Amino acid sequence: MDEKREVRKWMKNNEQENKSLPILTSFADKHAYCEQVKMANFTQSMRLEGYDISVPSQIKNTRERNALRLQLIRYYQQENTEKV
Repeated sequence: MDEKREVRKWMKNNEQENKSLPILTSFADKHAYCEQVKMANFTQSMRLEGYDISVPSQIKNTRERNALRLQLIRYYQQENTEKV
């Protein structure tokens, strides 16, 4: 009887753990999930080494992302022309 209770308890805990995992149906979802896990692992590794790393938030708006992209391109173009 106790074994059945333990098995039920284990199955219930296992089901709860599986519900917390996202359902990855497309390659983009899988890639985003892997990147998220990779960044979490990186920050925890750096924390263990004694570094405080702040992960930059992803830019959600495409207009902001394009503006930042153009700003970075201009910055590096200026830097390259000054060296010549």
